[in-house]
Amino acid sequence: MADASHTFQYHRYGDYSSGLDVRLKDDATAPQAEAVVRVMATQQLPPQYRGDSTVLKMVRMTDSYFASWRFGGDTTRKAEAANTWARVSASRPGAEIHWSDGGTFAADVEGPAEKVIVAASSGTEPSSATAAMRKIAGEFPELAARDWTVASGYHDLSIVGSSLGPDSSTSRRTRFPSDSELELWEWLVTDQPFPYFADIRVYDPPGVGGRTLGVAILPPAGEVFSAEQAAQLAGQHLPRLARSGAVVEYTLRGHQGFRFEVLVGGCPDPGRKVSAEAEPFVRLYERC
Repeated sequence: MADASHTFQYHRYGDYSSGLDVRLKDDATAPQAEAVVRVMATQQLPPQYRGDSTVLKMVRMTDSYFASWRFGGDTTRKAEAANTWARVSASRPGAEIHWSDGGTFAADVEGPAEKVIVAASSGTEPSSATAAMRKIAGEFPELAARDWTVASGYHDLSIVGSSLGPDSSTSRRTRFPSDSELELWEWLVTDQPFPYFADIRVYDPPGVGGRTLGVAILPPAGEVFSAEQAAQLAGQHLPRLARSGAVVEYTLRGHQGFRFEVLVGGCPDPGRKVSAEAEPFVRLYERC
């Protein structure tokens, strides 16, 4: 362990809470990361603190692990998750690994409770994140049953820029992103006529109307797409989406007027209003 800080405080009319920030040495092993959770979880506390919570943030180089639990609760799976995170981190996949255990109440939940963000490091291309995701899938196939998200950046507990990940449905199937999904996202974030962000949500199983992907294109903060820019992006993106044969919900956000939305290969609910710029693409790519 290179550094650590621990806070413990009482919230007026509420519970006590504990926060632990740990920075591991660059050469820290997976058992050492696991030991941090196990040691903290076995600390003896007065009975009145039972049921209150602690939050752990553990950092190794540019990678991070977040966990939280109730005092006195079973943290076996959280300790095992810390071990797994450290093993993936030590494999040097070529991108940042940010692992979350899913929250205080997720002690007995597997799969979707564990969320992993594979993010390109600052100053590197988004393709480094997709390459890292492929490397992890190849070297750690047993870890597929997690929520995996690829991102162009990560800062202060949040994704920065573009991302590819599962939709929020509770029935979603946990798996690694497929190679075709990674290729599509990589193409969207690299082949840009002007700056924008691309977010892809994967529906597995398919969502309403047979949707398998949701593709949202967003302008930089504080900007909007002009009518000409919207038409240019749709003209560039929609032919490739249509060739996949899947039902894809394509949306341009930050566009003035009605929504610029095209349900490629599908038929939307009646009564939807779209912008005038979207209508030619609606007629060409929707199937009603």
